[in-house]
Amino acid sequence: MMFILSLFFVLIFCSLSRENPNHILVIAPPFFGHMLPSLELAKQLSSYCHVTYLISANKINELDRKGFLSDLNNSKTLDIVGLIDGNDNFPQFEIHDSQINLNNISQIIPGNDHIRLFNSVINRMGTALNHLFHSNFQSPITRNISFPIDMIIVRSFAPLPSLNLSIPIHLFLPSNLRGVVNGMHNDERNNNNELKEVFHYIQNNTQQANGFICNSLKEFDGKYIEQFYRSSGNLAPIRFIGPLIFNSQQSMEDNAKDIINWLDKQPISSVIYISFGSVARLPSTTIDIVARALLNHSFIWSLKTKTSLPSSLNNLDPDRQLILEWTPQRAILSHPSIAFFFSHGGWNSLLESMLNGKPILVWPFFGDQFDNALQIIEMGIARQVSNNLQDDIEHMLSNNSYSNKAKEVQQLVIQARENTSKEQIINIAQLISNNPNEHDEL
Repeated sequence: MMFILSLFFVLIFCSLSRENPNHILVIAPPFFGHMLPSLELAKQLSSYCHVTYLISANKINELDRKGFLSDLNNSKTLDIVGLIDGNDNFPQFEIHDSQINLNNISQIIPGNDHIRLFNSVINRMGTALNHLFHSNFQSPITRNISFPIDMIIVRSFAPLPSLNLSIPIHLFLPSNLRGVVNGMHNDERNNNNELKEVFHYIQNNTQQANGFICNSLKEFDGKYIEQFYRSSGNLAPIRFIGPLIFNSQQSMEDNAKDIINWLDKQPISSVIYISFGSVARLPSTTIDIVARALLNHSFIWSLKTKTSLPSSLNNLDPDRQLILEWTPQRAILSHPSIAFFFSHGGWNSLLESMLNGKPILVWPFFGDQFDNALQIIEMGIARQVSNNLQDDIEHMLSNNSYSNKAKEVQQLVIQARENTSKEQIINIAQLISNNPNEHDEL
């Protein structure tokens, strides 16, 4: 059966790549957690049609520096184009002592300064996109975008110009559907004036979308489909393409050699991997609490060290304990020395952990992280932090039930990646290849 399915994919691929010059524009917002799944989506679609990946010009350098573009630069079917939108480096979201505790039971609400910062990023992106759509796709970009464009894939909060386009728009949902549904409910109840414009974009884009592309598994989210349709008011198809996890062997090899060598020297299932994402910056007192709970354990901690670190991290044992500015997360999570993943609950990170069969100690802070945490806890592969972090760590290391369940989920995720995810990617490409002349040029 697997051979027949593989042959089916090969035949479709040959047909599409030979006969289909059609073109999809993937627009990614300049936030790292959104850039990577959008890039992987563009990369996979480019096996079946021509794809342009549009991202803030400043972020192309960051992606290239971290090795994510190394095997894409010579692609004949994937164009990486920079949008000159003025979105250069912007600061992390700082979490203050008064906003956080180990046993978080409610979201940390960003202050108005952070919301204004987010809005300014979105507005600059919107201004540049408006110029782009009105300039016949000639500026303000680092290279021209070819015509025609047969489909646009974009995030729901992207400020697309209100033009009478015949190009279908599909919204990319990089999280699970549970989080999307609850996010819609929260948006309806939120009275923050600073966010009204973003909610307006989300509402308009959701209502007008021709389809939805969800970076999750139907096995995880099938029970939320009806709720999504009721909340969105749009019955367009939802295509589950998860797990979208960026796969670049060259970037993994180039950036991970020293770390893998270090991990090779550790006993199996003995090292804790810690990463709280790229968006939030924890206060030093919180870092100190985590550090003290980790002192007697082997770990790799992905931690920005531009600010002063607590004294508890001054005397680490380099043979057992590493703190790194940036880590090749997938390479680390795939290593047998990793016991579990201590995570903030970002969906990209959780998918990587599931793909590699690693249990998770989760500490959600804001946004969909709470829904993500509930999802993996209900699946039996995770525990949420309590007021006693040392006990949580010992529990994760000594309780095999999380690891056993994580291995079961791993098989489910691998099967989805090799089967339903590929089927849905091909299905998206076929939407335009079956009717190559049905969309007008801009």
